[in-house]
Amino acid sequence: MVKRFGKLITAALIIMAAGIITFLLVIPLYHYFGIDTDIIGLLIFIVGLVLGIIGVILRFKPKGFWLVALIVIAAVLSVPVLFTIASLIFYLISGKPLGE
Repeated sequence: MVKRFGKLITAALIIMAAGIITFLLVIPLYHYFGIDTDIIGLLIFIVGLVLGIIGVILRFKPKGFWLVALIVIAAVLSVPVLFTIASLIFYLISGKPLGE
């Protein structure tokens, strides 16, 4: 699989699979243990998707419109991850959720 798709795209597929599994485990984990993993799984999937887009850019080297379109898609998908990281840093420093 690495020879066919490359290292970065293969790693992105593995990360996206881990995100999907984490997202789908929300029902048993929340029911039995009270752990909510849907947002975490979605963010892991988005990180894998952004890595996959970066891998496509590096492997196939698109030009013009396609390069701009892929960069814009990767940037838009990265925004929720950045807000989550900022919220986590704020929570670790202050002990209160962001927005309170």
